[in-house]
Amino acid sequence: MSTFCAEIAETFKRLSVTGNRKFRLSKLKLPQAVQINLSRSSLQLKEDGSPFESLAETILASISEIAVSVSSLEVGWEFFIETACYLYRASMAIIVLKTAENCPENAMEILQSISKSVCLAKDLVERCQIGVQPFSDAELRLIIAQLEEVIKNVGECLSMIPPFTFGDQEYAEVAVRSLSNEMQNARLRTQASQINELNTKVWSLEEQLQEEPTATEMDFYSLNFEVSTENPHVLDTPQLVEILKSTSWVSKRNDANMSGSITTLPQVGEYMEPLYESFFCPLTKKIMDDPVTIRSGVTYERKAIVEWFEKFNCSEEIFCPTTGQKLASKDFNSNKALKSTIAEWKDRNEAERIKVARAALSLASSEHMVLEAVKDVHSICQRNPYNKIQVRSVGILPLLVQCLEFEDKDVKCAALELLQQLAEDDNNSKEEIAQTINISTTIKMLSSTHQSVRHASLLFLLELSRSQSLCEKIGSVTGAIFMLVTIKYRRYTDVFASEKAEEILSNLEHFPNNIKHMAENGLMEPLLKNLNEGCEEIKIEMASYLGEIVVGQDQKTYVAEKASPALIEMVHNGNTMARRAAFKALGQLSLYHPNGKILQEAGIIQVMVEEMFIRKIQNEPMDSTSEAAAILANIFESGLELENLPANSHGHTLTSDYVVCNIIYMLKNATADELSNNLIRILLLIAEIPRSAAAIVSMVKETEASYTLIELINNPHEKLSITAIKLLTVLSPHMGHLLSERLCKTRGQPENLIHKPTETTLISEKHAVSAKFLAQLPHDNLTLNLALLYNNTVPTILQAINQIQGDVTSSRFGSAYLEGLVGILVRFTTTLYEPQILFLARTHNFTSVFTELLMKTSSDEVQRLSAIGLKNLSRESIKLSKLPQSKKTKLLYLPKYLPCGSPRRRKTPLCPVHRGVCSSQNSFCIVDAKAVERLLVCLGHENAEVVEAALSAICTLLDDKVDVEKGVIMLSEANAVQHVLNVVKEHRKEGLWQKSLWVIEKFLNKGGDSKSASDISNDRVLPAVLVSAFHHGAGDTRQIAEKILKHLNKMPDPCASNRTILDRFVGDGVLKGMIPKLLDEGWDDVPTLKIMNTDDMDALNMTQLEKDALEIRSYLHDRALMQYGDRLETSGKCLSELLSLSTVDLSSQFGMKRGHIARFMDRTSACADHLPKSHPNPAATERMGLPSKNTSIQRSFQSVNSQKIQSKLTTRTSSTNSKSLEQSLASFKIKDGYIFKGIVAMEPADPRLCGCIQPAPVVDKVAPYSTIENISVQKLTPEYKIGMEHLVKTKTPPMKASELWRNKPAVILCIRRPGCIMCRAEAHQLYAKKPIFDSLGVQLFAVLHEHLESEIKDFWPRYWGGVVLYDRGMEFFKALGGGKLLKEKFLSGFVFNPRARANYKRAKAMGIQQNFKGEGEIKGGLFVVGGGRSGIAYQFIERNFGDWAPPAEVIEICGQLQNQQEAQDDSYKRSQQSE
Repeated sequence: MSTFCAEIAETFKRLSVTGNRKFRLSKLKLPQAVQINLSRSSLQLKEDGSPFESLAETILASISEIAVSVSSLEVGWEFFIETACYLYRASMAIIVLKTAENCPENAMEILQSISKSVCLAKDLVERCQIGVQPFSDAELRLIIAQLEEVIKNVGECLSMIPPFTFGDQEYAEVAVRSLSNEMQNARLRTQASQINELNTKVWSLEEQLQEEPTATEMDFYSLNFEVSTENPHVLDTPQLVEILKSTSWVSKRNDANMSGSITTLPQVGEYMEPLYESFFCPLTKKIMDDPVTIRSGVTYERKAIVEWFEKFNCSEEIFCPTTGQKLASKDFNSNKALKSTIAEWKDRNEAERIKVARAALSLASSEHMVLEAVKDVHSICQRNPYNKIQVRSVGILPLLVQCLEFEDKDVKCAALELLQQLAEDDNNSKEEIAQTINISTTIKMLSSTHQSVRHASLLFLLELSRSQSLCEKIGSVTGAIFMLVTIKYRRYTDVFASEKAEEILSNLEHFPNNIKHMAENGLMEPLLKNLNEGCEEIKIEMASYLGEIVVGQDQKTYVAEKASPALIEMVHNGNTMARRAAFKALGQLSLYHPNGKILQEAGIIQVMVEEMFIRKIQNEPMDSTSEAAAILANIFESGLELENLPANSHGHTLTSDYVVCNIIYMLKNATADELSNNLIRILLLIAEIPRSAAAIVSMVKETEASYTLIELINNPHEKLSITAIKLLTVLSPHMGHLLSERLCKTRGQPENLIHKPTETTLISEKHAVSAKFLAQLPHDNLTLNLALLYNNTVPTILQAINQIQGDVTSSRFGSAYLEGLVGILVRFTTTLYEPQILFLARTHNFTSVFTELLMKTSSDEVQRLSAIGLKNLSRESIKLSKLPQSKKTKLLYLPKYLPCGSPRRRKTPLCPVHRGVCSSQNSFCIVDAKAVERLLVCLGHENAEVVEAALSAICTLLDDKVDVEKGVIMLSEANAVQHVLNVVKEHRKEGLWQKSLWVIEKFLNKGGDSKSASDISNDRVLPAVLVSAFHHGAGDTRQIAEKILKHLNKMPDPCASNRTILDRFVGDGVLKGMIPKLLDEGWDDVPTLKIMNTDDMDALNMTQLEKDALEIRSYLHDRALMQYGDRLETSGKCLSELLSLSTVDLSSQFGMKRGHIARFMDRTSACADHLPKSHPNPAATERMGLPSKNTSIQRSFQSVNSQKIQSKLTTRTSSTNSKSLEQSLASFKIKDGYIFKGIVAMEPADPRLCGCIQPAPVVDKVAPYSTIENISVQKLTPEYKIGMEHLVKTKTPPMKASELWRNKPAVILCIRRPGCIMCRAEAHQLYAKKPIFDSLGVQLFAVLHEHLESEIKDFWPRYWGGVVLYDRGMEFFKALGGGKLLKEKFLSGFVFNPRARANYKRAKAMGIQQNFKGEGEIKGGLFVVGGGRSGIAYQFIERNFGDWAPPAEVIEICGQLQNQQEAQDDSYKRSQQSE
């Protein structure tokens, strides 16, 4: 009983929701118990048969009978259906009254009154059933009035039920009161036409066909014949009978046999009402629309007669086209009576045509007939919109629905078009059509293969969607919105369909649930629009949808951009419901990592931090702290740089101590697992920043939070447990020993962190992170190692390793778990001093285990750990290996007849490296375990960490505690040198450099076989690597690289005797005896010795033979021909005599090779670069105690090689400026800080290709100072210092070029291309003289015209250690060319230019590398610019590719500039003193 009452209550609850809307039986969805016949259900309420209950049951039974009877009535009896609906709704109140515990006193009176009304209604329904003769209009109106009185009476009775009857069921009372008011005000509305049509007896089609047709009236004056829409005989027309007979609509013939008769339907059916000849225009032979009567009395169509009159120019000739009567004028009058008659006839005719079409659609004999009937109705409705009402009223709608099931696409399209036309009037017509048609059928047609069907369906749906009440119904159809969204996005295939689908979706947006479906199907714009622009309720609903649906990958970023501002605003200022919805949506958006940056820019971080730490809303059912923490964790995991992100408006960042302290405090006091998990996730990401990691460690130690984290390992919430272990793993490098101690004090730990996988349980993420955590804790923590030992974990580990290796693909965490297990085994190798652990390692033969793992795994980390384990074990081998002990044996005196001799004793083999008895199991010898070969194979691994670990294990065989020489021999036999050399070449990691170079040094120091030493010495790449390591390596690496370079004679040894510095330069000649004297006087290196001038030689009392020897060796040193020094010196000839020898003499007398002879005879390069005479060597001057001399320029040119310099410059000057260097320098005059005349130097213009190619012209005038003063340059590199890292990436702001030489003179070297071999040679030989330029107070700068970072790295500091400048506008290069760039093609400038090819050979002989990157056709040169605004003192132009300014000339110019400056300073001082 209680269940039944509950279902009744639920029914009333739904009734109360309907309000005053009309309640239809077809719309009511009742529980199953309520759908049982009311008469039967009422018998189940109470068992006793009191009069009250019997009366109630009788009423319910009568209402049930009325409902059944009404359902059998045909279309047109809507007022009976409405009456049945009201009575059915009232039956619910009767059931409540019958079953009420507090039955009112007037209950019987109420039921009696209701019973009378119900009986009257029942009698009226029975009278109107089929088979009863028709009623007159007055009778029908009386029936309707009586039904209205029944409804009102029942409503008044329901209002008499007292409120206490309903008890605590307030919704039932509300529903009954609402129903009572509705019934008291009920009006059964119906039209007169409906009343008349109800009087029509529905005859069968066969009976109508048997009627005899009546004659058609043809008399014009028989207009009193009334055939209108009010004619009671709707289908009783002779024309209809004739048409049906002639077209055989009811025949059962096949469609193929009916094609001839069907075509007559539109022609015969066009005129269903009696026709009159007066309706037709005599001219057009058609029924007139606007009849007019002319003077002859004949009526015509207005348009036709006007066209007839226009044929006559003169009115006298006009006559009537019918009678031929001459007309006096063209005047005519409108025949309003006829026009009205025709209009009425058309209305009657169209009404009859509608009925004919209905009959045709009912029969549906063929698809062609149906199509013609639908088209006829369409044209009728198009002419007069009022006809749509008649179409709907005669029952055509259900027939049109049946047409949609036809396979013919034309029938479908026509039916859809007609339905669309019928739905155009108002919302009532749309709702009526929607009730008739199944919208899902129309939706299915959207996927039709025929475009016309799809378009018609879309247009029909578009019309229906204009009714807001139907939007919900359309959207609720399965797949409707999906199809519409799909069509919308397929604009490229059907533009029209896409536009209409978009319009339909726009109309469907009025119902919120449709917006959700759109978003689920990929259309997010409506949801985002309502989220940003809707009212508060809509925003909450949209945010809820956004949190529920799954957004596609391609739209997540777009949704985050559009939705995040509104969602953040809802979190900050919304109510509880808004905040809950916004948090849920933001949580979904933050899960997609690319959205992290978008959400951060929208300001979400500060809002979430405030939610976590500050903002607390009282009595809020939602845990906003947990939600905010989850969102922050998701955003942080997207890869944002957290260090500088603000956490609040007080200046705190996300990595500040403020944030860290608050998170750790919340973690300690958190009770919810989800909150703890998210807080730890945040800490994990913050800990990646070193400064924040230190703060986290400090706070964990201070707050004892480590206990909390370790306890979380055993938390049943697996995600929380995993996250806690990950954080502990991150903290282990900083507080590993503390964590180890506390872990050992926790119940069930650490053994529970090791899990043995079985066949049924796969390896999980928790297994992997747990093993990794144990492996990351300090390996030398003896407490933890012993705890693992006592819990017998090693057998479990070994068994798990074997199982995983057998099936490593069984889980995606299998490889990580294996790495963790191997890491735990490595732990034990660090505490082998403990006897129990040593016994453990021997028992399980750790050496063999690691050796096998080294090669039987595909994991780099396992290989690295195995190599580390072997390294740790190998370090203990020297301690564990022992010399064999000889046992003392007692001497036995044997009888004389037994042979006497010493017994053979079996020798125990000794390990050559460890000098004792070794084995892989007892002493962990990697030589005995055959692990060396596998370690050498690992040196070829791509992973640098694996290589470093393997190399570390190999280094244990070269340690000072072992026999290094034997270790070197053993490794040499295994070809270890080649493996180590490959490591040096392929890797640039600091640790690898140091270890590999250390091994190479051991091989060089300890000898090894000749092959290994030869491999090291002959390796062409090793010197470059050593130089790079020396320049850029750390302290230890630099020292080792320096030692190897010295061993390979690649750099001088400063710790060696000063005598050895000059040994190679002076050889065994006459200068060898002067080495001590040279050292005492400060001539202790070759560059200083080469700049010695005549005065310096005289001061040393050098003989002419010694002077000639110095000149010869300086000349040979510049050309890298020192191997011929002793031979040439012993010949007794001076340099000029040697240069005059022929090629044959040089080859035969001194054994020179042909290429060396060419280099020896090349005089384009100066033999030596000297300081000018006026600027002696500072060291020598200081040692001799001589003051600096300002001698004449002429004396400076009397030193060694001065004649050569003068002659070369003279030959290189242009014809217009034929002065020698001496004359040019003598004309230097400085006045007010300006130099009025400079020097331009260049090589002579040699003929090319027998004079066929002329060299490019060169401006031989010095560039004006104004052309270079304001050039904008940018520093790309600093001046190189030893140990300096590459700073090519950092560029300074642009600056004026005049800033370079504001205080000191400067040499500006304009480099054509930094990768060119000739440009590199020029830069190298010029920068090699930097000590000379420093003593002269001159700066060196190199200028590039293009910025190629890779080229600059190769160029600096290898070939040029000074400052490199970037001239973006190429202004320096234009100044060299007199205002334009000097450019020359490769073919003419190099291939056909012997001078350029000679320059290339000179650079090639210096062993310089090259590449072909960058622009190489723009020629360079060199400027010497005086300090301040002095001007350009010297300008060298690169006429041929590879020409360079001789350093001797440049040095001479710089010395003269300094002399001029000193003289000016002295003059200024004297003037100041005199004043």
